[in-house]
Amino acid sequence: MFFKLAENQDLRIIITTPLRGPFELPAVYATPEAQGVIRGYVEFNALEEVKAKDLTLNFRVKSRARWVRHYGESTVVYNSKEILQKKQWQIPLKYTRPGLVSAGAIRYDFEVELNPFTPSSIHGQRAWLTYRFAVELKRAFPHRNVAKTQDVWVFSSCLPSPSLDYMPAPHSYTGVWETHLPFTCSIPNENVSLGERMPLTVEFQPFLDSSGHKGESLVIVSAVVKLKQYTRLWHRWNVKNETKELFSIPLNSEWPEVANGFQRTIHIDIPYAPRLSCTTMTRPVRKTHRLKLIMKVKTNSMTDKQARELRVESKCSYAATSGLSTFRQLN
Repeated sequence: MFFKLAENQDLRIIITTPLRGPFELPAVYATPEAQGVIRGYVEFNALEEVKAKDLTLNFRVKSRARWVRHYGESTVVYNSKEILQKKQWQIPLKYTRPGLVSAGAIRYDFEVELNPFTPSSIHGQRAWLTYRFAVELKRAFPHRNVAKTQDVWVFSSCLPSPSLDYMPAPHSYTGVWETHLPFTCSIPNENVSLGERMPLTVEFQPFLDSSGHKGESLVIVSAVVKLKQYTRLWHRWNVKNETKELFSIPLNSEWPEVANGFQRTIHIDIPYAPRLSCTTMTRPVRKTHRLKLIMKVKTNSMTDKQARELRVESKCSYAATSGLSTFRQLN
């Protein structure tokens, strides 16, 4: 159990960064080429002597999932966690005598380098990935320990790599709709940044000679672009899967009606954190995403009721960007 300090005493953690992320948390940025570094200091001020043994600072990167399931009249809470990185500092104190800390001000500077390919922060209803500092002033019984915490929001462009020689590349899908119509759907990169305006290009070729529709015009009756986020929560005794639709954008206008094929590029605004979580692969929490283009298409000789579905799904990875649009900079 922890207890507050008296009015004439102050203990706090200050993170020295000009950037602010979601919930006004201090923020840092990490890339595979330049590992993220969190710098700050602990301040302890006491106008009079304090009974205490020592002062410690702990840093933890923790992935955690928590959910509830009901089995008849029974309720089971599943709580799973994984520590991805940790570090501890022992902060030196000045003592009047053993167990009695001298009055005055103490400042302790610290720095921690984040592990390579560290994930971005996550804040959800049942899944979290936190970067947390906790400073604790330990006191002898019957006095209670005193603790303060400070979270840091980490924006990371480090993504889980499928292999050591992996290089991101443009993502393209080519197919033939109903064995009649060749098409291609492409995006510039399979790794997408939060807040990015991403171009999605759709190209249709003329109907094949064997289709029975050669020379007919292609008509797009309706189209929608969706981004879905899939969350897998893991516990050794249970697994929970969740799906969240982040946006659904109708695209029912500006489609040409031609017989010789056409190409159109659609620009999609990708959401920011915490609405969209970065792609994450930890044991308790996994976050993956799919971008979907769903269209109803027909020829000019068909009725709208005869239109059929054309569906393209692209599995992409989402990471933070270093642009200041991702986070706010203090003046």
